Amino acid sequence: MNILITGGYGFIGSFIAERFFKEKHSIFIIDDLSSGEKKNVGFKHRFFNGDVTDKNCEIFFKSHSFDVVIHCAAQTGVLRSIESPYEDSSTNILGLINILNLSQKYGVKKFVFCSTAAVYGENTALPLKEEEQLNPISPYGINKMNGEMYCQKWGDLYGLSSLIFRFSNVYGPRQHISSDSGVISTFTTQVLKKESLVVYGTGEETHDFIYVGDVAEAIYRSVISNLSGVYNLSSNTQTSLNELIAQLTSLYAPCSVEFQETNKGDISFSQLDNGRLKKDLDWVPKYTIQEGLQEVISYYEKEAFVEPAVEKKQRSVGLANQWLHLAENLFLFCLFFGFSFLAVPAISSIDLWMIYVLLSALLFGKTQAVLSSVLAITVQVSGMMILGRDFASLFTDNALLATFTIYLLIGLIVSYVVDRRKIELLFTKDELVSLKEQYTFLSSVYEETLEIKNELQQQILRTEDGIGNIYQATRSLDSLEPEALFAGSIQVLERTLKAKHFAIYSIAPNGFARLAAKSGDPRFLPEASLKIKEDSLIGKAVADQRIGFNYSLSPSDPPFVSPIIQKNTVVAMIVCYDVSFGQLTLSYQNLVDVVSRLISASLERSSDYIQEINHERYVEETTALKPAYFQRIIEQKRKAEKTLHIPFTLLRIEGEEHPKQKLHSIASMLRTTDYFGFTEDEELFIILSNTEPNDALLVIERLDKKGIQADVEEETKLYVS
Repeated sequence: MNILITGGYGFIGSFIAERFFKEKHSIFIIDDLSSGEKKNVGFKHRFFNGDVTDKNCEIFFKSHSFDVVIHCAAQTGVLRSIESPYEDSSTNILGLINILNLSQKYGVKKFVFCSTAAVYGENTALPLKEEEQLNPISPYGINKMNGEMYCQKWGDLYGLSSLIFRFSNVYGPRQHISSDSGVISTFTTQVLKKESLVVYGTGEETHDFIYVGDVAEAIYRSVISNLSGVYNLSSNTQTSLNELIAQLTSLYAPCSVEFQETNKGDISFSQLDNGRLKKDLDWVPKYTIQEGLQEVISYYEKEAFVEPAVEKKQRSVGLANQWLHLAENLFLFCLFFGFSFLAVPAISSIDLWMIYVLLSALLFGKTQAVLSSVLAITVQVSGMMILGRDFASLFTDNALLATFTIYLLIGLIVSYVVDRRKIELLFTKDELVSLKEQYTFLSSVYEETLEIKNELQQQILRTEDGIGNIYQATRSLDSLEPEALFAGSIQVLERTLKAKHFAIYSIAPNGFARLAAKSGDPRFLPEASLKIKEDSLIGKAVADQRIGFNYSLSPSDPPFVSPIIQKNTVVAMIVCYDVSFGQLTLSYQNLVDVVSRLISASLERSSDYIQEINHERYVEETTALKPAYFQRIIEQKRKAEKTLHIPFTLLRIEGEEHPKQKLHSIASMLRTTDYFGFTEDEELFIILSNTEPNDALLVIERLDKKGIQADVEEETKLYVS
């Protein structure tokens, strides 16, 4: 299945995503990264970066067909909801409505809503069952309660199946640390940092703690079990804050506790009854509070304290490098100092100490270059003092000062150039790493695009709107009999255009349209005869000989009308009565055009066939059907009556002889959709299409005026082989 998780990079969402991914489901995530982190989801998935209120979320829904939506994204801070109720309502109400609406619009089968125990408020009838009255005491709880109502109403209005979970206090790894964090994550970080634990209240307040892994397991099993309704998701166990502190300190280390005034909106005592979920899902929480706390401590020990240790190590390495450079510089100085005594005669014309300063700048950087300049000039000053120079006079020795300046400038310039080259080299390395990362990213994008392209290709081949399936659907248009074609056309329209109420009317020269076929829903009763008005959608479609769509949403017009054209004349029309305006996309309109053309082509082929076999089909110089063809029409009428609920009436013409003049008289009184012909027993019958026996009396009266006696034939089945 395709699983969309809003807030999927967050604390709870990432665990749910991980659980579904383990079972080979495709994971999709919407997250604005305000509290979640990408590192929480380390497996293959697709991601839309945005808020749940963002209209662009529709692009994500359009691009992927989601089977299940799990709505975890929320503003979860009770205190923040009190301080900023508008922000809370924006995310928890408007964001929910946006995702609900998109889920309904794009055919999501199951919507899972993450609610909260805060909807119960300060109810002391613990443990609280799902039937308890809801009385939230914070904007956060109010909006979650309203969110539940929205989910339920979306089911009533649009048929979107919803599953609502009221979470107790969920805890576990990956919970972000902030003022809105859960009490366990806050206490854990304070314990690990050896800070005082801050308790808001007396410490006797209780919570119903449930481990996040148990939550993810329950949601996964409920989705695959097709569960629906409202359920408490909890451990059904009260744990006081003082008990929690005792558990934490027993696992790690004792610490001081600081008690402060209770926060607004906090519920003092909480315990949710999870009996309904246990019974319906055969589920129980696996983690005890001790086991869960151990998982949390292990996680935060790694996450919160490994990085500082790395930073500390990096600082130590940097300091060690500086001491190493100093030692190496001093060693180099000693080498040059000794060399100056041993090789003085050979290098008397070379400034040995300038070479030392240059090497020091090249090898160790500017700090050691400055030190090298000082050491080099110190050696020369010492030599001059040994020769009897006064120390004070050295400060007025321009040559000595110039030498020191030259040493210092050369050292700084060379070290600057070297450092710059090193920086450029590091920058180049970083750029190379960045390019490698970009290449990896683009490669993954290419592979994903290729995968999507292959998926789309398969969808085009296999989708209900695909050419192959349209071809299979239109196989029912292979018949050459108009009656069978009309019935088959209805099936094609229903199957390809995803609607249940279609009617096909044949159009007479007098401006009336007669019902030839309709959808099989017995509650669908289109008019048997329509007067085509010029200013109506039907009139315009017939006059313009092109498909007319009801863009104006006129209540008196159908969603669309498609004329059936033969030899530049509209002979019939397809009328759709139940397609929503939202379905009339460009692709849907193109599909209507394709199907209409297929039906028109089939009817034209049928008409040509009828013309070719006129001499075989009809009694000579009349339109009375010969027995074999008349029998075939009766069979098709019976089939249409059974499958499409289109009635017909048989009239028996009295008498043994039926001259051509009589046959012509009968033909002149029938509609274009009616038939008459002979049986194998040479009896003459009239088939009145889309006519009940009571309505046939008018035709009988008209025949009687022409001297033709007719009666309703009750035993229609006698004439069906």
